[in-house]
Amino acid sequence: MENENNKISLSSFLYSDNSEDLFASIDYLLKDGVHFQKEGKQINQYNFISQNEESLKMYYNAFFKVDLVKGGEDNASYYYLDFINNDRGNISDKHRYMLKSEYVIIGFLIYKIMFIDREFDLDSVKKLKEKIRLECEDYKQGIYTLIAKSKNTTPGNYNDEIIDKTIQSALEEFKKIGWITLDKDEFHTLPAFDRLLKVYEEYIINIEETLNELK
Repeated sequence: MENENNKISLSSFLYSDNSEDLFASIDYLLKDGVHFQKEGKQINQYNFISQNEESLKMYYNAFFKVDLVKGGEDNASYYYLDFINNDRGNISDKHRYMLKSEYVIIGFLIYKIMFIDREFDLDSVKKLKEKIRLECEDYKQGIYTLIAKSKNTTPGNYNDEIIDKTIQSALEEFKKIGWITLDKDEFHTLPAFDRLLKVYEEYIINIEETLNELK
């Protein structure tokens, strides 16, 4: 509990406005890998985390051995639990989920198209799929192999339809963890999409080499 001097403690956030309404859902989603930013329906949750940042950092470090981290800058900042560097700490096994390898590759291709090739206005899922099919022409067999490994099947039966389905599944997963918005054929990257760069920086800096390994 807070002491007489009103110093911040690991339980201070419990006395914050809206704690009863917001914390349970925030806690569950953070442990599921969701990133919170000042966007759309997350604004109230982001503000709660921001207002109670120090207390929440103490809480997650003390009870779960993971760090609550603030990424990005200013209005493009976001919060997440750092499972990469903390090996998920004391978080329950049911939350031990990591991005599939083929989703990471799809993320690399999206990053390359939008931020290296500078196609910032791309917001159509259909056009994205067309772009990726063109971009990955030389890498298809490697992507097929990654998909096959995740499904325990052979890569010989895969085609462009499977690539499209994998792109769609990757986008839905990115939406789930707060990296993009996705509404039918429209998508937009969110500030937290730069987590892809933070986690896989060495591979993205050498993205051509990374993708060439799939040939």
